[in-house]
Amino acid sequence: MADAHLAKIPLAQAFQEKTRVPKVYGAAGVAGAGLLLVFLNIGAALLVNLTGFGYAAFASMQAIETRGQQDDAQWLTYWVVFGMFNVLEYFAGFVVYWFPFYYLAKLGFLVWMMMPGTRGAERLYYSGIKPLVLHVRSTRRKTPVAESAPESVPAPESAPVADTVPAPAQDTTSAEPNAKKDEP
Repeated sequence: MADAHLAKIPLAQAFQEKTRVPKVYGAAGVAGAGLLLVFLNIGAALLVNLTGFGYAAFASMQAIETRGQQDDAQWLTYWVVFGMFNVLEYFAGFVVYWFPFYYLAKLGFLVWMMMPGTRGAERLYYSGIKPLVLHVRSTRRKTPVAESAPESVPAPESAPVADTVPAPAQDTTSAEPNAKKDEP
């Protein structure tokens, strides 16, 4: 099964032709070396974020090319959850250093979110993010606009635009205030 998926990747095919090592072994070696680096915390943040971004970007581009919408929804949901997770991680970055093997756990979490069999991103979206967004949206709609505006802001006038244009200035150079100019 893995060999059939790797057969679609030209780099894996070229690896097998040049080294005469089965492409499954090459992929397992790369994955094992990456896991070892993450486990030892050597470039772990970069490797985990590349995994979370790289594969998802590749799968999203493939989903765009298909006719169905199920895979589109899966990857759009993944990107929403991935973005929310990265924002939370940014603000909680100082806490991350206190957890041993954080990046190994994050890698497992990202893989769980990406896997089509688990659909972890969709589970998180529908159980956590969507109810939160709907709650915020409903509380914002319950507050009338007039009550939320400060009292010092005047209400907009409903006068037509033509009435708001100032009248032309009168000629103040003549001696008589109501004197009319000679009309041609």
